[in-house]
Amino acid sequence: MALAPPFTGSNPPRHSYSSPHDPSRTLPVPFWFQPLSAQRFRSLPLKESDVIVSSGVKMGTTWVTKILVSLLYEFDDDGELRQGVENARTTTPNRSGQTYPDALYANREDKEGDVHGIFARVPGGRTKVDGIFGDFTFEDLVSQTEPRLFSTHLFGKRFLPQQLFSSEPNLCNDTAAASMQGKGRLIIVLRNLKDTMCSLHHFRGLPMDGWDGNEHGPGTYLRYIAEKCPNAFGSAFDWVNETQDALNYVNFGRAYVLYYESFILDFDAQLKQLNNFLGLHELTAAKCEAIRKACTTETMSKDNARYTATVVKGMIGEWQKYLDDERWAEFDRIFDERLNNVAIAKPMRFFQHYGFREKLDQGETMDELKRQWNSINLHHG
Repeated sequence: MALAPPFTGSNPPRHSYSSPHDPSRTLPVPFWFQPLSAQRFRSLPLKESDVIVSSGVKMGTTWVTKILVSLLYEFDDDGELRQGVENARTTTPNRSGQTYPDALYANREDKEGDVHGIFARVPGGRTKVDGIFGDFTFEDLVSQTEPRLFSTHLFGKRFLPQQLFSSEPNLCNDTAAASMQGKGRLIIVLRNLKDTMCSLHHFRGLPMDGWDGNEHGPGTYLRYIAEKCPNAFGSAFDWVNETQDALNYVNFGRAYVLYYESFILDFDAQLKQLNNFLGLHELTAAKCEAIRKACTTETMSKDNARYTATVVKGMIGEWQKYLDDERWAEFDRIFDERLNNVAIAKPMRFFQHYGFREKLDQGETMDELKRQWNSINLHHG
């Protein structure tokens, strides 16, 4: 479905980006997007311990980043904060909110020298971008101590670090042989697209054109399902498709698909699986409890104001409060057309249908759903 004129390109964001690898395909990006840093991120030399989080817009990026920071850096086995955590939260990228590589100036000189750019837009030197991502540069991000954590909405082979991927599709289950190719670990964060669209609709205030459109624009619904979606980072359907394609080139044991709904339904079990995927030693009950408490919306917002600008943690099934049955039926048809054979999209369908709560009450779980997937070579969240 295409947007009718005059709305084909008139809705924010008005910026676009194309990877030098594929200049013919453009991607809508936010005002803060830094093309040079995005290119450097794609060509970044990776370390074996690197963790790359690729998450669709409003799929749980901030929350999952906080979970990973807590797991990797902040809590010891007794559930106590490690020494130096408070200082790191103000001096280290990602420690008090995600720090996107593509939102950062390449270095301090470039940032402070851009008198006409986003750094200079706010009197006093501090910008809206600093308030969301911290006063960091790309150099600061890559200078993290190991294991380095990178969180981004960028996706697929077009935009993610190329050393994640093997040169050929991963066609074998031989862990030893397959793990020889590629570097780092890739975590994909997914959430059902109906709730994702609703979260985006309410993010930082309701859009002027509402759900169904008016003189200000086509509305959230038509904008979201449009084939050439003008939202930041483009169509969520394309995002999932390209992510699936990229996973075919990430070797066994290096990729993990984490579902927002999984963590909502069974936080402790999912945290243990994530811990094991990262190769950390056994997760203690005390550390698990500390991380669970630290990652509530209330605690995150209380601990750091940066979270309040990005975290909108909704419940599963919020979509049922909005739109009518006809619109949701149309959404289902579009979902099936665009993601019918995409393995990582299968569990999303479950939470996009009326009656999913009753099935959960009857004992159906994400693990049972995952056994119905097509066979793909990766760990599942």
